[in-house]
Amino acid sequence: MNIIARAMLVGLISLLGVGCTTIKTNELTLDESQKLKNRSVVLNKYDALPDFPAQTALNVQFGLIGFATAVSNGNDMIINNQVKDPARDIAKELGSGLSENYNVKVVEAEETVSAESDVADLVKSHAGYDYILDVKTLGWGSIYFLDDFDNYKVMYTAHARLIDTATEVTIVEELCSYVPDYVETNDAPSYEQLEDGTGLKRELSKSVDYCVDRIRTMAKLHAQTNQKPQVAVN
Repeated sequence: MNIIARAMLVGLISLLGVGCTTIKTNELTLDESQKLKNRSVVLNKYDALPDFPAQTALNVQFGLIGFATAVSNGNDMIINNQVKDPARDIAKELGSGLSENYNVKVVEAEETVSAESDVADLVKSHAGYDYILDVKTLGWGSIYFLDDFDNYKVMYTAHARLIDTATEVTIVEELCSYVPDYVETNDAPSYEQLEDGTGLKRELSKSVDYCVDRIRTMAKLHAQTNQKPQVAVN
């Protein structure tokens, strides 16, 4: 692989990790979890998705022109296979857990908001709800293996946060980045399976499962109690 190709590969991986260094885990505290009970949570939806670069060993050789081709081909994969925003499925799963653990009323937003919205914009758009569960796709794409040009890994990054609309404070925040690891690269989808949607949807489903589990665990969205652990007495 020449220097330009390697730089483009590194650039794609970096693109999928946008904001990774600035987004820090913000766990749900016991006090915050108590305030959640019997409140309302709206699941936010964005009106646009980032580009989906589908890099191949061929187009990566042509620098920016090759990258533009990868973006065009990847976006066609998303459109032709009617792939929905994985962030919405992540939000639904997280919302279901909040409903079960804290008896909150979870509602899916009827309208989408601009992908450029800040917290104030979200609060304004979702007036009347106590909390906003905001999950946003930050980056996604596919790339070939350095030792296997016939199979591809699908990578995905999402940002999740729970916003208190009364104070406009983000009380929960977590980033998830899914990069699949294969013992055998032949188990990864081929480019044809990305194009026909079978491999693409399968890999994105794995991304959803991974992100739901990571966000729940890292942000401590499971049921919390104020009971102190018992100490055995000899």
